[in-house]
Amino acid sequence: MNTNKSDNESCLLIQNQYFLNETSLAQYIEWDVLARVSFVNCNFEKVHLLKKVFGSCSFQNCTFNHFNARKAKFSSCHFEDCKITNSDMTRVEFYDTHFRKCEFLGVDLAASDFDKCKLEETRFFKSNLDLILVEDIKVWQSKEWVEIKDFSNFETYLINLNGNISFISTSISVDLG
Repeated sequence: MNTNKSDNESCLLIQNQYFLNETSLAQYIEWDVLARVSFVNCNFEKVHLLKKVFGSCSFQNCTFNHFNARKAKFSSCHFEDCKITNSDMTRVEFYDTHFRKCEFLGVDLAASDFDKCKLEETRFFKSNLDLILVEDIKVWQSKEWVEIKDFSNFETYLINLNGNISFISTSISVDLG
């Protein structure tokens, strides 16, 4: 297994790994929490991490297929060049999480919260965004960060990015306090 401690002893780097189920990740989970772990070039296939907490984790060039993270919490995480497909991420809470060049394809994000997140070149295709809560979201558009103020702004962003409405949604809730 290719794992390394970084300069900061509390951070673990995991590279080029294939996780077939949650058992293969068990050694990194303590008290239902994955903290300060960097995953690079990893594949998560049929991994079920219901109600887990991810704190200050990063995922670079990772793929998630049939990933189940219902009711999970991602706080201060970073996703870059990731593909999430055919996955259940309902009621997930994303707080202060940055998505850069990511794709969600066939992902159920119903009733999920995006709070203080950044979306940069991130696309949603055939994904369920029904009843999501959007609060203090920033999207990268025309070489600058644009704050999402309401549902129509978020919908416009998705349409402009994808070229059409390729997500499933009947109501997206926006709360900017």
